[in-house]
Amino acid sequence: MDELHKIARAYYITANEESKSQGRRFFKSIDHDGSRGITIQEYLPYMKRNGHTKMANRPFFDYLNVSGTGELEFMEVMTLFYIIKSGRKFCDGCDGLLKGTFFSCTDCFDLDDESFNLCSECFTESSYVHPHRHFLDNYIILENMKVANKEGQMNHQVQNAGASNAIVLYNRQSRSSVFATVFQAVATTAATFTTCTIM
Repeated sequence: MDELHKIARAYYITANEESKSQGRRFFKSIDHDGSRGITIQEYLPYMKRNGHTKMANRPFFDYLNVSGTGELEFMEVMTLFYIIKSGRKFCDGCDGLLKGTFFSCTDCFDLDDESFNLCSECFTESSYVHPHRHFLDNYIILENMKVANKEGQMNHQVQNAGASNAIVLYNRQSRSSVFATVFQAVATTAATFTTCTIM
C-alpha cells in the first residue's frame, strides 16, 4: 500500500458521518450491480463518462487494486475518491499520477488552468516540452506561501531569482522580499548564498 492509499484511508477513518456518506454514495454510483466490488467493466465507463480520461485505463485500475482481487474494494475506491476530490495532478511530461513531491513551473503557478507540473524523473531528465524553465518543488512553494502569509503578504507571486536558484515571494504593493534557498539545478555549480534568509 503506497502513501496515497494510506492518506485516503486516514481521511476516511477520521471523517465525519456526512463525508463518509459522500464516499459511500460515490462507491454506489460506480457499483451498478450492487456486488460491493467494482469491476473493470464498471470502472472504465464511469471514468470516461465523467471526464477522468487519464485514469480511465487498466494500469490505473490495477494501481488502485492493491488487494489484487481484480475488483476494487470500498477502501480502494476511497483512494480514487480522494485523488479526484483533492485535485491530484498528473505529470505533464509522462502523464503519470504525481503521488508525492513534484516540480511546478513558477511562471505558470498562479494560472490554475495552465499550471505545468513534472515528476522528479521528467524534471531531472528534461523529458518535457514547455516554454519556461523556472521550477520549484511543491514543498518549497508551500512553505514559502506559509511564510508570506504569516508576514501579511496575502497577495504574492513567485519570481525566479536567476542563476542564484532562489525564489522571491513579494507583495505587489510593498515589494518586500522573502528569500528561500532551493536545491541547485542538476549539473550546476554550487553557489554561495550571502544574502538569503533560510526559511
